[in-house]
Amino acid sequence: MTDPLCVDLHSHWLLNGHYLRRRLERLRPDPLALGPLGNRFGLEMALEGHVHGVAFTAYSPLLSGALALQDLRAQFRTLRRAAAASEGRLRLVRTGKEVREARRDGVVGGFLAVEGGACLARGIPALEELATEGVRMVTLVHFVPNALGDPGEFPVHPHRGLSPLGRRLVPEMGRRGILPDVAHLCDEGVRQVLDLAEGPVVCSHTGMRALCDRPRNLPDDLARGIARTGGLVGILWFPPYLARNPRGVGLDRVVDHMRHAASVAGPDHVAVGTDLDGWTWPPRGLEGHHRLPALAEALARAGFSDAEVQGILGGNALRVIGDGD
Repeated sequence: MTDPLCVDLHSHWLLNGHYLRRRLERLRPDPLALGPLGNRFGLEMALEGHVHGVAFTAYSPLLSGALALQDLRAQFRTLRRAAAASEGRLRLVRTGKEVREARRDGVVGGFLAVEGGACLARGIPALEELATEGVRMVTLVHFVPNALGDPGEFPVHPHRGLSPLGRRLVPEMGRRGILPDVAHLCDEGVRQVLDLAEGPVVCSHTGMRALCDRPRNLPDDLARGIARTGGLVGILWFPPYLARNPRGVGLDRVVDHMRHAASVAGPDHVAVGTDLDGWTWPPRGLEGHHRLPALAEALARAGFSDAEVQGILGGNALRVIGDGD
């Protein structure tokens, strides 16, 4: 099989790069960084794994709309400085076409994403600012309710899914080229997004609830609904959402979740969303992007065709990101 072009829909280098001032240049995961912020992203590791498209996800813990937006602006500047200092190895991109060009040139194409909708409390003006910045995807909620809606793993749902602002902004995202991302959103909210979205919906980093019964994970009916929009189910690499007992979870469990997602949504709607460095740790055998060739081999052993493997590892994401036409 030709080495596939790989895309990661959800990576948190900015938690390290912005808040901890760590660098993009890493040869291997830092053996001294054993905590959840393990500093596992590196340009060399990405290129070794044929990863030419990475969503650099900006996350702000601030729940005030104005302060969160200000924090995100600073993170965007951090990424642009890192790209400028990378000697051409990281190129900021917005489209699938530009990711393919990054592969042609042997570099990583990074596109902007945001996790948590608190920054959108101002509504359309804030959304337009994100679009102008080049943000291509917004995860509507994180672990606590915000201005847009309710997460699945929070004990109460004050908005009963999406808030009125969330219901207003979801269709506006599609009109501005921003993909609504339903990872973390409660089931009722996901159904509302599927009804309201104008264009593809993604769940950038999730497990499948049928294999690991947690509210954070995606049930089969909602995976089918995402597929009907032309969207994506990105399978994460975080053991607690892959198995109820995360000890010893390895690469094969990621393949199990991808197989299940493909069985209910179709292989054209499955993707990779690692959540590396998002206060997480990876399964055995997937310690960083440099291990993606091992995932490709495991998918092939599991019965996926060459075309399906190439789609899951990157081609499906490129289709949904689009070429800006």
